[in-house]
Amino acid sequence: MSSPLRSRSTKKLSQNIVENLIEKIQSNEYQVGDKIPTELELIDLFDVSRSVIREAITELRSLGYVETRHGIGTFVKEHQEEQSFLLSNASLETINDIVSLLELRISLESEAVFLASERRKDAHIKKMKAALDDFESHISASANDGTVKADYDFHIAIAEASENQYFVDFLKYLGEKIIPRARVNSVQKSTVNLEEYLRAVHHDHMNIYSAIVDQDGLLARQMMRAHLSKSIKKFRQ
Repeated sequence: MSSPLRSRSTKKLSQNIVENLIEKIQSNEYQVGDKIPTELELIDLFDVSRSVIREAITELRSLGYVETRHGIGTFVKEHQEEQSFLLSNASLETINDIVSLLELRISLESEAVFLASERRKDAHIKKMKAALDDFESHISASANDGTVKADYDFHIAIAEASENQYFVDFLKYLGEKIIPRARVNSVQKSTVNLEEYLRAVHHDHMNIYSAIVDQDGLLARQMMRAHLSKSIKKFRQ
């Protein structure tokens, strides 16, 4: 597991790169339609790791400055100063921000899981179970970093089972920042044992999964609301 100090250092490096590239875009050094330097070129230019560059590019995309065309590269796009909704990494720095996002997720995912219970197919069930198994395999203290992706995959699988693409698109827009453990190292700072906490999360996931399998939409909705409400209570403490 990476140390909090290293995580802060990586974040600072990526933010410096984001600010540098935004300055180049705003000064028209990189104009709309221009291809920015490749990942390898940026690594050499800023003398940082690949993960730092990837985080910076992800942030630039979320802020609406660039778009990535798979197999071609990353290009400057026309930047809209006023956007109806924008959630960058920088906007989730405080506990209050994370609680607000969890409150939004409760309203969205409670309905998504209700629809998923009605519409799920065998392929959806298999994908949820695979995510649950992946989560469980990473619960041990030596490998629990993998639980963030598995947690995210489980919630995405539920959204897909709702067969409403807007639920899927919105959660994918948020990315892994929807999983609070990816934003704040709160569990390690609390008196709660990390492995115990992760097993409790897995238990909640299993309850949600069982309700979906049984096509009990009301119970699934109740379980999802309870699951996300626990996170809110923990962060407020």
